[in-house]
Amino acid sequence: MRTVLTALGWLFLGADLVALLFFLSWSLTASSRDGEIAYAIVALLLTLALVGVGGGLLIFSAKRKSLLGLWCSTLLLGAPPVTAVSLRIINSL
Repeated sequence: MRTVLTALGWLFLGADLVALLFFLSWSLTASSRDGEIAYAIVALLLTLALVGVGGGLLIFSAKRKSLLGLWCSTLLLGAPPVTAVSLRIINSL
């Protein structure tokens, strides 16, 4: 179970980098109307925080072989890609 969670955590970390690029491009191309820039910057900063905390927890938990830590880091690292995909789907409708 530890191996699966570790692999899934690293997979989500890679997906987080794609989500981070999505939020960065959104914050650079957002219009100033309706405060879209503020939403984009908040999403970018929140993603940076989740990637930092989740990545650090993933590395620490993998070294300590903590199953609960791996589960929590995978949960934290899974949030930004889901948010980026949902925003992309909502904006394309």
